[in-house]
Amino acid sequence: MSAPLPLPGMESTVSDSSIGHRDEKPLNLVLSTALKAFLPGGDVRAERTQRLADGGQPDLEVNIPGRERVLIENKYDSTANEVDLKKQCLKRLNTAWDDTGSPVRIAVGVLSPREQLDRFDDTSLEKALRMGTVVLRWSVWIGHGARSVRLPKLGWLNGSVRELAACIDRVGAEAGAEAHHAEQLQKVLTRAAGIVGTPDGFGEILMQESGVQTSRMAAAVLFNACLCQATLAAHYDTIPSPTQMMSEGAVHQHTVLKAWQDILDINYWPIFGVARHLLQKLPDMAAADQLLELLFEAVGRMIRNPHATSLAGRIFGSLIADQKFLATFYTMPSPAALLAELAMVRLPAIDWGDATSIGQLRIADFACGTGSLLVAVYRRLAERHALAGGDVRALHRTLIEDVLIGCDVMPAAVHLTAARLSGEQPDIDYTGTKTFVMPYGEVDMGGSSSIRLGSLDLLHQDQQPALFGDGTIAATATGEDVHALVDVPAGSLDLVIMNPPFTRSTGQEGGTVGVPRATWAGFGQTEAQQKACEREWKRQVRRIRDPKASNGQAGMATYFIDLAHAKLRNGGVLALIVPATMVSGQAWEGTRALLEQGYRDICICTLAAGDEASGKDSPAFSADTGMAEAVVLATRDASDCLQTTARHFILDHRPQFEFAAVEIARAMAYSGDEHIRLGHENVGRVSDVPFAAVATGHPSGVHFPGVVRTATVLSEGRLALTRMKPEFDLPVTRLANLGLRGPYHMDLNGMDRNKPRGPFDIHNLPARSNYVVSDYPCLWAHDHAVETCIRVLPDTEGEVRSGMEDKALDRWAGYRFRNGERIAGATRLHINRDFRVNSQALGACLTPEKALGGRAWPSFQPMPEGTDDPFAWEAALAVWLNTTLGLAGRWWVSNRPQRGRVTLSITKLGVIPVLDLRNVEVDTVRALADLCVDWLDTDLRPANEAYRDKARRKLDAEVLCEVLGLPNTILGHLDHFRLQWCSEPSVHDGKDTQPA
Repeated sequence: MSAPLPLPGMESTVSDSSIGHRDEKPLNLVLSTALKAFLPGGDVRAERTQRLADGGQPDLEVNIPGRERVLIENKYDSTANEVDLKKQCLKRLNTAWDDTGSPVRIAVGVLSPREQLDRFDDTSLEKALRMGTVVLRWSVWIGHGARSVRLPKLGWLNGSVRELAACIDRVGAEAGAEAHHAEQLQKVLTRAAGIVGTPDGFGEILMQESGVQTSRMAAAVLFNACLCQATLAAHYDTIPSPTQMMSEGAVHQHTVLKAWQDILDINYWPIFGVARHLLQKLPDMAAADQLLELLFEAVGRMIRNPHATSLAGRIFGSLIADQKFLATFYTMPSPAALLAELAMVRLPAIDWGDATSIGQLRIADFACGTGSLLVAVYRRLAERHALAGGDVRALHRTLIEDVLIGCDVMPAAVHLTAARLSGEQPDIDYTGTKTFVMPYGEVDMGGSSSIRLGSLDLLHQDQQPALFGDGTIAATATGEDVHALVDVPAGSLDLVIMNPPFTRSTGQEGGTVGVPRATWAGFGQTEAQQKACEREWKRQVRRIRDPKASNGQAGMATYFIDLAHAKLRNGGVLALIVPATMVSGQAWEGTRALLEQGYRDICICTLAAGDEASGKDSPAFSADTGMAEAVVLATRDASDCLQTTARHFILDHRPQFEFAAVEIARAMAYSGDEHIRLGHENVGRVSDVPFAAVATGHPSGVHFPGVVRTATVLSEGRLALTRMKPEFDLPVTRLANLGLRGPYHMDLNGMDRNKPRGPFDIHNLPARSNYVVSDYPCLWAHDHAVETCIRVLPDTEGEVRSGMEDKALDRWAGYRFRNGERIAGATRLHINRDFRVNSQALGACLTPEKALGGRAWPSFQPMPEGTDDPFAWEAALAVWLNTTLGLAGRWWVSNRPQRGRVTLSITKLGVIPVLDLRNVEVDTVRALADLCVDWLDTDLRPANEAYRDKARRKLDAEVLCEVLGLPNTILGHLDHFRLQWCSEPSVHDGKDTQPA
């Protein structure tokens, strides 16, 4: 069910008597008048003559400037009419508008409550519709022909005419922005870059190394200016349109520069400042003219698209040259809308119809990139103002000049943020934006060199100089200034909304391998400059009062969380897109402590799967991250109350459309049970779970509620399976309570600044059986093809580095850290640390003799009480960790960064829930060890195929029923759990081996 917007003026106007049935045509006329009240500037008409190419006549049509035209069919609410309405809307999507020939891409089917409407005459009915007394039902079809989709898939949305109007406006704004337009533009920009080559001037202006990507980015900025010129030409007689200039043969570098200067004399520096300088930097006039002709032709083809002004932004993220260091991943439009709407619901109660009240809000994105989140916030604010009777055009200047603050280190990205915000009302001018390029690295500020950290310089300062204002070289909209001033006092913001950079200082991968300080390596910083940045940030961090989020192992995102915390007022809203490891990763404990102690109403939203259409998309909200992400919202609270629970929302899929994302966000905000519903369709689930700095299990991305319940209570020492009564006590504890973890692999073979850290060089064995003659056998890496049995042979050996013999002996025997923590040496039991559950079979293994554990298979040494022989415990733990419950328990407490992969840092291996061998009979431990011996050489399927693994099912039965004494009646319920767990997207990763 769609929840009502918190808007005023919902008083009842129901009359006391019925006036009899009203035909649908008069109803449509009244409905059109009511809709018009909430769509100012839109043309809403009902019962017009033939409007469709097939001779059809829609009940209503809505035509809003800058939006796709929307067709509405309205029927009285009945079961028969539901069926007819669906057929009629689908039929409309197979035709075209008769005046333009363009296909009908949006059809809205409305069901009106006849019995309620018949109680009003026409005059009072219109008032009742406008005041929200009448509740309508509707559904949206978007697309064309067979490619159309319906929202919701089942059932109907419901709400007032006010909410119907908002939905029509949203879907109209989005429908024109189809993927093929973006693909066409990308091809144009690629051709444009080929025409001009890689001039050094582009790199100078955009502050990055010249190259193909930089030229494509420059082409995107130039295209945006050409598009805006076409828009402005419709409002200013003195400005020629691109089409006019082409028809007059006036598309030349000097004539376009003059046209853009004429525009700058009026205003619009955020759009044309950088574009003008880029065009001036082209030394080859012929190439410049060819480039402009290409861009003007593209504008001419695309100008009819109502969403054309944002097309450049949709692909801009993929053009940013420094992705591998700055991790400036582009936030997709639908997640941006989802996060913005969830944030809006949390803002303090204000009069949305009062522009002055809205103008007092302060909202910032300190890593704004191409502006997706700020644009989404703009639209959510504007919608609320419009639905409350306000004038969005009059509000535009206030939002641009005062409310929305955007900062980033990428000049071209900030330019596009300013341009996209301007493009929401492109013909309305203003004095200046609050979008700023923040200096980064070693820069010259006013004649002296200093180390700057981008937006992070604002952590302890209210004001900082920026290189450029307005995303260009203009500090104001009517003139240029090299410097601008960013002013964001501590405790001043109502909302900080960000998708901050994810780059980490440690744990290098991909493009950051071999870069010692990847966090600070952007823009070609030298190693000395990187060190200077790192020193400066450490100095800043030392000044933060605990708890603090900043942790280099978690990544730069945590630095931005501390910045956001410093700037939020009490009651302000924190809204983030972060790696899903934030929910449970050890490096994120500081962030969770900050939320636990300083925030309330913590909400975490994750995805069970990515885009529904693709099936194998990663469960991410950003483009191209390749990792699971989480939307996190919380309200800052200065009271001493600890937040002990968090509300988890798990969506089945990433919303396909922006308007769908807003509806889902509203359903989440007002959800009263464990389901998130659109109409009759369940699109996700809600789960309230404990929240603390030291995290254990979590439901992030988990599809089945039954899996959540079983995994949750298993950690608490009970076995609870779906449809099973009673529950059974099952002694469970954390692995750390039963022994010692082994060494971190870097302490075995690592190097620190080219100096040995560990005592070994690790070499592959010619054959695994050769371990018997090795001095220091090791189990180092994964080979899932041969690691299918609990018994696994070592694969490598350690060669002692010169002069490190004593350290090698310590690592083999076990040692202590300076703080007294004991670390195990070589063991037989090894834990799968980086578990590919979609290809690997084993949660733990036993080597025939003791071996050192490496990166993939760290050692674990059980410490049984009252005996010097740990083998029984080693074997008992090995067999337990390979049962279905052992696999699922391990998965539940792990990070799930990509589907099919579950990870734990070596210091977090101890949180894995295992059978508490201290609280079972000695004979039971012995029986488990004997069982393990019997199973040492039995092949097991990969973990994600446990549902069809006869061996795994037999192992489960022997452990739970024959050894632990649980009744055989549990096995059918366990089969169901096993099937559901293997059906989790984070387990099967879309592989063909998933359950049918």
